Amino acid sequence: MYIYAGNDHIAAMTNRVDTDHHSHAMLQISVSFYKAFKVRITEREIMCKGIIIKSNESHIFYSNQDTQIILLIDASSVIAEQIMEKYLKGQAYYIMDEKTIDLVRDLLYQYYPIVEKKAYLEFFLKFLQTINIDIQKDMSMDERIVSLIRQIKNCLGTKHSMDDMAKNYFLSQSRLSHLFKKETGMRLSSYIVLHKLQKAMFYILNGKSITEAALEAGFDSPSHFAAVCKKTLGMSARELEKDSVFLKVSTY
Repeated sequence: MYIYAGNDHIAAMTNRVDTDHHSHAMLQISVSFYKAFKVRITEREIMCKGIIIKSNESHIFYSNQDTQIILLIDASSVIAEQIMEKYLKGQAYYIMDEKTIDLVRDLLYQYYPIVEKKAYLEFFLKFLQTINIDIQKDMSMDERIVSLIRQIKNCLGTKHSMDDMAKNYFLSQSRLSHLFKKETGMRLSSYIVLHKLQKAMFYILNGKSITEAALEAGFDSPSHFAAVCKKTLGMSARELEKDSVFLKVSTY
């Protein structure tokens, strides 16, 4: 399993993705290398080769013993904003067309396996171009929320006080939470948890144990990190650690 940890996304290339029911505060894109895979969403079973699933949509994923690329996109990012506008349009999921899938697969065949940061960033940029996403586009978001997202991403400590965040913007905690949900479509508390998950993955990348990574990222305990990992990714932290190659593709 190859795992790529970025500021606005987490990506994995693996044939070991057979998950339990799970949902996460991230938009998901999955494309297979060769065969169709199976996804169950809102009690509907779908066979496809490429799919986009909106954030917080409960689903089960079966890989059909084929390698997949799975991208979990920060729902507050400019990338997710464009994907929701161009593809999801308020729907729970979007099945990708054959032409786009073939173009993505050509990229996968060209770059896989990706073991260097430069190669991954080249691949990721070409992938976004293939699905017509402009990473240079300005975000149509309240400047306070843009600033807050930047502040959270640059945070290196273990404390993530929503009350302190609210005071920095001269708002009540409830008002900041409401504004964040209005602007991003996700709860501030969920975004903070996602931030801590990404930090924990970065620490694991740098050789720390699961316990060390969990605590230094700000989780209450290793078991809390394990539960978030299972709920978010559909896999346990141990499964991610075992036989995995981690690559940090952006920095805080």
